[in-house]
Amino acid sequence: MSTSMKPRKKQGFVHGALILMLSNIVVKAIGALFKIPLSNIIGDTAMGYFNSAYSIYSMCFLISTAGLPVAISRMIAASRARGKRREVEKIYRVSLMIFLGIGIIGTMFLFFGADAIARLPGEPELAICIKAISPIMFFICLVSCVRGYFQGNQNMTPTAVSQIVEVLGNLFLGLSAGIFAKKAGYASPVIAAFALAGITLGVVASGVYLAFVKWLSDRQNAMDQGEACESAGQIARSLIAIAIPITISSSVLSLTSVIDSMLAVRRLNDACVNVIYFAAQSTKPVAVTLYGAYMAKAITLFNLPPTIIYPFAISIIPTISASEATGDQLSLKKTMDFTFRIVSVICLPAAIGMGVLARPIIGLLFSSNEPVYFDAAGTAHLSNDITAPMLAILCGAIVFSGLISVSGAMLQASGFERKSIISTTVGVSIKALAVVFLIGIPRIGYFGIPLSTLFCYLVMFLFNMYFLSRYVGYRLPFRKVLLRPLIAALVCGVSALISYALLQHLISFKLATVASIVIAALVYIPTLFLIRGFETEDVLMLPKGETVLRLLQKVRLLPR
Repeated sequence: MSTSMKPRKKQGFVHGALILMLSNIVVKAIGALFKIPLSNIIGDTAMGYFNSAYSIYSMCFLISTAGLPVAISRMIAASRARGKRREVEKIYRVSLMIFLGIGIIGTMFLFFGADAIARLPGEPELAICIKAISPIMFFICLVSCVRGYFQGNQNMTPTAVSQIVEVLGNLFLGLSAGIFAKKAGYASPVIAAFALAGITLGVVASGVYLAFVKWLSDRQNAMDQGEACESAGQIARSLIAIAIPITISSSVLSLTSVIDSMLAVRRLNDACVNVIYFAAQSTKPVAVTLYGAYMAKAITLFNLPPTIIYPFAISIIPTISASEATGDQLSLKKTMDFTFRIVSVICLPAAIGMGVLARPIIGLLFSSNEPVYFDAAGTAHLSNDITAPMLAILCGAIVFSGLISVSGAMLQASGFERKSIISTTVGVSIKALAVVFLIGIPRIGYFGIPLSTLFCYLVMFLFNMYFLSRYVGYRLPFRKVLLRPLIAALVCGVSALISYALLQHLISFKLATVASIVIAALVYIPTLFLIRGFETEDVLMLPKGETVLRLLQKVRLLPR
């Protein structure tokens, strides 16, 4: 390797994960600033079209890009560790060509197949929305390739910044397009199409940023042109061999949202004949409006905690692979324990707190509360009143969603990514069956949608843990990793419930909701440390861990 090359100092597992986690928090906050006003402005029916088209795109996106970025990062990390800079760049170039082809094919499939896809849920107006979002497939494939390159170099910063650039584009461009279409008086499908077309430009902006950072990286790092490396064909075959099992697993998992947008909407249309009399907007089926409210409100909030966990799933793969390669079983177990504990510490209080405050939280964030349907007595059933209990049910799946993310990454890092295919296939099958049967039961009805998600994630988690135990030899220490954070989270939930019950009579419900969340957090953190839900060795794994440990010991949250 050329002596002029000065590789960037790699980020540690927790350091890189925290960078992505902070980025995801910002991204989700900005995303909420996009989706919440958009929902309030364009209404639940237009959001139903928006989310249906976006879920179809999300499935195609996962099929196209789920496995290859992981394969790129694995191969680049291995070549980088051997000092083969030229091979790193060759892997990137081969990957870029593969992604370019996938992006073109994906865009053409969505654009020219939009009418056929829209007929599946029985909503032909959906076609214009699918066409509007089809170009994003091309750009997102290119963006994913560059992100995989930097992740393989254990540099998570470009990925983090590019995600923020992308969501800022969504906020300003997508929201502006939706507002314009609404003011122009277009029909709901056209309004949704305008908003979807606007967010494509956010991905373009993200791609421009990443291209610039890659150009700077190429200028700073020279390479030895005489260095031997694998052929393009060998690199392509290796990429595909790693990517296919991960892609299959991820694409099967993505069917959960498609089942909701396709199967659940159709099932609701059938069931509503018996249990719901007519929609508030009598020209549209109630199922579309109900699904739009569910996705825009309940699912938007449900997705917040698990996406904070996803960075740990990305960052843990090279760490576990290194421990497996060196036979360091003690380091392997500590890393797995720490990661599962992080999931518990974040997801458990979020799930319980959001569950007990579901109605006030939805009322705080979503001002649009239009009637979804009227019953036989003529009583209007409002959007927020329907989605709040659906969110409360979904909260049970938040923890399992986070656990699935990291346990699946552990299987991939240990060379058992094919086992994830089994887990996801069984889980998605359970969801499909649950949707069909539960929605048809009058006392359950549309609550069958969140219940089916809960059952799906629970089954996938149990299968993943079985495979980790049998093939990796890892058994989850329930008391240390799950039980202690659960106790602290229950205390958090009780404090939130009591605080809101007292405060709502003294101040407005919005202030009472915010105050209750703050009080619950202030109760949760010291409770977590007092019952040893977060231990000394966990703190030492954090960036500046010794400094953080001394601070926590100083305030007596950890023993000296």
